[in-house]
Amino acid sequence: MRVMVFGAQSHIGFALCERFLEEGKEVCAIFLDCSSKRKKLLLEERLMLIGRNALFQEFSLEDEWRNEAVTHVIYCKEESHDQDQICFKKSVEEAFETKSHYFYVSPATIQREGEYQHLQSTLTSYSIFKLPRLFGPFQPPEEQIHQHLHSFLSDQKKSLIINEPLVFITDAAETIVEIIGKGEYEKVYSFLSELKDEKIESVSVELKMNATEKAQDESIRLSLLTKTPIEEGLLKQLSCITAFKGIYELDS
Repeated sequence: MRVMVFGAQSHIGFALCERFLEEGKEVCAIFLDCSSKRKKLLLEERLMLIGRNALFQEFSLEDEWRNEAVTHVIYCKEESHDQDQICFKKSVEEAFETKSHYFYVSPATIQREGEYQHLQSTLTSYSIFKLPRLFGPFQPPEEQIHQHLHSFLSDQKKSLIINEPLVFITDAAETIVEIIGKGEYEKVYSFLSELKDEKIESVSVELKMNATEKAQDESIRLSLLTKTPIEEGLLKQLSCITAFKGIYELDS
């Protein structure tokens, strides 16, 4: 297996690269341009954590990567990025030209029917992963949980109420990689976070899961292979913010 991950700079994209490398798979990562100094520095820190790895190649969207032989193409949506649509179209082109298995990974709240139609008209098969809210180390700074934890470090003792499905980033990546490895294609998957009401006093967070999660479509509902406790995940994210506090405090 040799995977090409488009949108590797995204929260889930980089986590997938890390997980595939842990599994001993070859990874060709396609990064979109960093829109700020802060994002550039954080990406550099994450790449340093990977270090020198013969299984890992990195390219920008403009580089010459089309001659790379791959078996699986993964597109990770980052709608706020101005190169996202170009990234999507190039990922589909790459899958078509290489006859690779194709996977569309996106938050459930921002999927676009036009992109689904493009997939249907271009590729003979593909799979879709619909993600809930993801949290954990290197969560984008604009996310509410990151902002709360950053304020928490500054002794702003406000509480945060979370009332939507939530999944720890490495749990999501592990489950996606497992499904891809099984060769179960041409399916639509969505994730069960399976959270219950809970108060996490250590970081002033309260979960209010008032309704049972229900599928809104015909997607296959996935239970996570690993379920990191919410407090453990939040504390790992807090440790990440602490470790890179100087970078996170730069202007976006």
